[in-house]
Order: sequence, then C-alpha cells, then structure tokens
Amino acid sequence: MTTQPFRHLYVHIPFCRHKCGYCDFNAYAGMDRLMPDYVSALNAELTAAREARPFGTLRTVYLGGGTPSLLPPELIAIVLNHIRSTFDVEPDAEVTLEANPASTGLGVQGFDGRALAVLERRTDAAQATHAFGLARKAGMRNINIDLIYAVPYQSLESWLETLRRGLELGPDHVSTYCLTFEEGTLLFRRRAEGRLPEVEPDLQWDQLDAACRELEATGFNRYEVSNWAKPGFESRHNFAYWRCVPVYGAGAGAHSYATDGSSARRWWNVARPREYVAACRDPIADGEDLDARKTRAEALMLGLRTAEGTAAPGGFESELAMLAQAGLIERTNGRVTPTRRGMDLHNQIALAVL
Repeated sequence: MTTQPFRHLYVHIPFCRHKCGYCDFNAYAGMDRLMPDYVSALNAELTAAREARPFGTLRTVYLGGGTPSLLPPELIAIVLNHIRSTFDVEPDAEVTLEANPASTGLGVQGFDGRALAVLERRTDAAQATHAFGLARKAGMRNINIDLIYAVPYQSLESWLETLRRGLELGPDHVSTYCLTFEEGTLLFRRRAEGRLPEVEPDLQWDQLDAACRELEATGFNRYEVSNWAKPGFESRHNFAYWRCVPVYGAGAGAHSYATDGSSARRWWNVARPREYVAACRDPIADGEDLDARKTRAEALMLGLRTAEGTAAPGGFESELAMLAQAGLIERTNGRVTPTRRGMDLHNQIALAVL
C-alpha cells in the first residue's frame, strides 16, 4: 500500500505522578528514573520512522499521556528539538502538551471536591486556577480544559458550578467527557462491589444539556461530540483523527494510522515503558489491515462525530436512511452531518455503521 504522507505526529509520554481511579490510559506512576532513557528511545524511534516512512511537513505535534508535563523541561526540550531537527515542521504548526494542574491542555476534570475525590484526582480547584493563570502568563494562546460529568455524588448544581468556574478562567477550548467505568480501573471495581452509586440516566442527560446551554451562551461552538471551542481554536490535531488522515504515533503504546485513501492500516507499539526502551528503534507490537469497506465505515463514524460531518460514502444507503429517519443525521448535497440529537447519541450512529 502506497500511503499518504504523515503530517500529524502524536508522542506518548506514559509517566504520571498518580494514576487516577477512572484512568485506563497507558500511564504509569513511580517510573521517573526511566525518563532519560525513555526520551532517548523515543528520539531513536522518531529517527527510524523518518528514514522508513513517508512524512510531509508536520502540521500538528501532540504530546499526550500520562502526564507529559511531568517530564523535566530539559527533557521536553530534547524531544521538541529532535522533532524540529528530524522533520519539516510548518511555522504555524499546532503543538500541544497535556498537563496536570498540579504540575497546554489542562486536565482540570472539575472543581467539586467530592467529585474530584471520587475520581481520585490529587488536585483541587485552587491548583487548577493557579495552573491556568501560569499558562496564560507564559504566553499560551490556546488553552483547553477537560471537565468530567456523570460522576457519582455529582449533582446538577455542582456540575453547573464546575462549568461556570471553568469558564471564568477564560479557556479557548473545553472538552466535556461523560465518566465511563472501564474494566480494570479502580472505579470499575468499586462500582462492581457496590461501593459507588449508579448515576441516574436522567441526571446524566440533564448535565449534558446544561453543558450545551452554558457553553453556547459563552460563545463556544460544539464542533465535535465532546469538544467545544471559540471560533478559530478548534483542535487541528484531533481533526486528523476524525478525518481519518495519516497520524504517526511514537512512544509506548502509541497507535499509528496510515491510508492510501481507499484501504488503511493501523499499528501500535509495545505498551510497557521498559519494554519500549529495550525495543528502541523497532517498538511495533502488532497491527491490523482495514479493507475498503471497514475504512469507509470508520471514516463515516468518525466524521459524524463532528459538526462539519463528512461526504456520504457509497455502500451505506440503508444505514444512512435509518439514521436520518431516527433524526440522528441530516443529508444535504452529498454530505451527512449529525443533528444535536445525533451528537448526543453518537453511540447509536457508531452501532449502525460499524
């Protein structure tokens, strides 16, 4: 397969100070001593990838985790300088660093002390506010905050207070996520043991509706199921995933996606940081090929996460007709876009097309 060039780079930094109870990401606490060796292995992988794979000029670079801001500044500089010297990078490329408020998308998650305790977040509202102010003073022009709703013991009133306190900071971008209980996490076990109450579905929908009203009232546009932005501050990196264009993922457990515009292939690296360091230039663990229909199905599903929608692909007429009949999508001039109901119930769209 002759693939389109990679113009988007994801770099996984798996280190964190404390793994939160809801987190099922590839993240590890207590491994700070591995950081220098990890950065060396990361740079070796990037060099090998540049030699072996087609890269265009990079438009976005995203450092995710884990908590990338835990890396000492000199190690972050080594990674970014290596990227700059190894790849062509657009002058106005979007460069994103995820950050913990205790340590620049800020993983604030909330301002309600009880909800933060349930999530096992070791930060509080004061730390989040202080971190946001520091990021602004440092000249960050596009700051995102993540907020989580449908948390046990979180009332509609406390969620509204979280939203309003978050918006008072003046973010440019807000991500709102419904809490999910992923198998293998501490929260999953606690709920299974009956130690956490179930969140009533009506309350969950009320909280989502409140988020829509509050964010729209303050000038944010819902451009994706979980993402809101002031005009011009949408995440360019995330659009690469939603538009199914090639993304190279470097680091422990990172996923890559390549396509020739018809079929596609994805692969992923070994997950454990020590194994990744040992693998160095050749860290791929496994991968899968996607035939033309599966490639189109994923592009349709991901495109319908966004307000802009996607071109209607061939071979899905019955599925699209059913979704339109259900009021989940609209069809105009060869394109399909989600309705507000379709964004709220995107899981139903995914089930229909995949």
